[in-house]
Amino acid sequence: KILGTEITNEALTNSIEVYNENRRAMREFSDLVNSYPKTLDPVTRHAVIKSRWFMEKSKHTALVKELMAELKQQPTEEITGKKVVLTGIVAEPYGILEIFKENGFTVVADDLAQESRQFRHDVPEGDDPMLRLAKWWQDLEGCSLATDVHKTRGPMLMDMVKKYDADAVVVCMMKFCDPEEFDYPIYYMQFEEAGVKSLYLEVDMEATSFEQIKTRVQSFAEME
Repeated sequence: KILGTEITNEALTNSIEVYNENRRAMREFSDLVNSYPKTLDPVTRHAVIKSRWFMEKSKHTALVKELMAELKQQPTEEITGKKVVLTGIVAEPYGILEIFKENGFTVVADDLAQESRQFRHDVPEGDDPMLRLAKWWQDLEGCSLATDVHKTRGPMLMDMVKKYDADAVVVCMMKFCDPEEFDYPIYYMQFEEAGVKSLYLEVDMEATSFEQIKTRVQSFAEME
């Protein structure tokens, strides 16, 4: 009312297409990390993904596509350290990502609520934009914040480990987040049965010291 704008089905449909294009670009970007692990280190990768929360989506998409085009003109880079898949709500503060970078971790994929879960799949086709948005949420699997009676998160993470030839899953456990904590024992047991390695890190958004995390990451980096 203040802006004098009517939210029509046509406007919603156009917005969905803009967001879907951004989702596709971000999926391509996430996969590109495997070819440029030094340039797209954990800190840089996270910054590019996080920036989509603060920009108009079509502008963000254009910048990401420009970045990818320039990267593809450069020689590919070799992964020399641990290849990991992140899961959790968010991999912050930045001090944690700096520790990953210092220890040569390459984030080959993630299942973070504030990152790839947002663009894992597109809003499906349909005539009613509100139903399409509802269907997107209904189709979201493996998320502790959504009903998941079949507990697909563990198998999904193990599929990601296999697809990206990762060395381990790093669990970024948000402090005092009950839904995440309830999920963890289930997929941890599934990891143990399948022989998938994992590293558990407690994430506190107000933390200023990361010595305990640094020790755990350093020890894990040195394991065969």
